[in-house]
Amino acid sequence: MEFVMFENVDGMEVFVNPKRVLWVREYPGQVTVISCGGDDKFGVRLSPAQTVAALGNSVR
Repeated sequence: MEFVMFENVDGMEVFVNPKRVLWVREYPGQVTVISCGGDDKFGVRLSPAQTVAALGNSVR
């Protein structure tokens, strides 16, 4: 199983399984949210494109 480490908006380390990510969305205040379903949502301070690239995917 593969995990990608992010620092969330509170400065805590969050490890995300890229295969479980459902969507990545930008919100006001330069916060991008990564959703793995249900209540598994994490806010990071990267652009959506940077977040998707860190997860090992390309943006079309």
